[in-house]
Amino acid sequence: MQAVATQSYYQTDQQLLERLSYLESRAAEMEESIRYAGSLQRSILPNERIFQNIFRDAFVLFRPKDIVSGDFYWVFQHHDDVYFAVGDCTGHGVPGALVNIAGNTLLRQIIRLEGVSDPALIIRLLDQELTSLFNENLTEGTRRDGMDIVFCKFNLRQMKGSFCGAGRPLYLAREGQLVEFRKGPDAIGYSPDGEKEFETVHFNLQEGDQFYLFSDGYTDQFGGENIKKFNRNRFRNLLLSLNEMPLSKQKKELELSFENWKGNQEQVDDVCVIGVRV
Repeated sequence: MQAVATQSYYQTDQQLLERLSYLESRAAEMEESIRYAGSLQRSILPNERIFQNIFRDAFVLFRPKDIVSGDFYWVFQHHDDVYFAVGDCTGHGVPGALVNIAGNTLLRQIIRLEGVSDPALIIRLLDQELTSLFNENLTEGTRRDGMDIVFCKFNLRQMKGSFCGAGRPLYLAREGQLVEFRKGPDAIGYSPDGEKEFETVHFNLQEGDQFYLFSDGYTDQFGGENIKKFNRNRFRNLLLSLNEMPLSKQKKELELSFENWKGNQEQVDDVCVIGVRV
């Protein structure tokens, strides 16, 4: 009787070990797949040197929370116009990355194939295409996936700029002052309220102007002595304090400030900050 019980315990332990081994194998396969997805996503994102070749100076600060990111940055030169953006997609990790890749692809298609150049109209078409993409084939319910995006169009020959902010603002550092182009009221994605409001803001560019596009990951990071958010006001003051530095140096200081603030806290969201100098 005792031998039978011992054999039963042995079989149970053996089954648990086999199950554990199987789960570990599956977890390793999933991690490998996600890492491959991360490498594919990074291959889609433009190299920092593209920004640096187009503008007088530029930097890209990109720190996903997970292996893949819901944030993305984008640049496309078409004739004399430079289009560039930072998007902050619903969620982070794999779900955010799927929205991210769809938005990245649709932007180029809208400009190149449809010949649209006005930022607000581009964002309106992106909103329609992305909402349709995630809802067209559903048999029930509604997908609410979407993104906040700051989208710019610059003509560096004419020194003209324009901007549309769907849930994200644009910062301009000029002559020691930081100007905020405020975000519009609507983001991209499904909305039960019907017609959305997307507006193009036009402005002149001046030599030496520095523009900053960013997701909310930097400002929403918890840390500091009292474990609070870094917040938008602290971010503005930091950018102003770095204004006279080359953008490569600004990037290093932004990274250092983020790490010092975060300390031992977990990174709460994807982080993306783009800086360009005209």
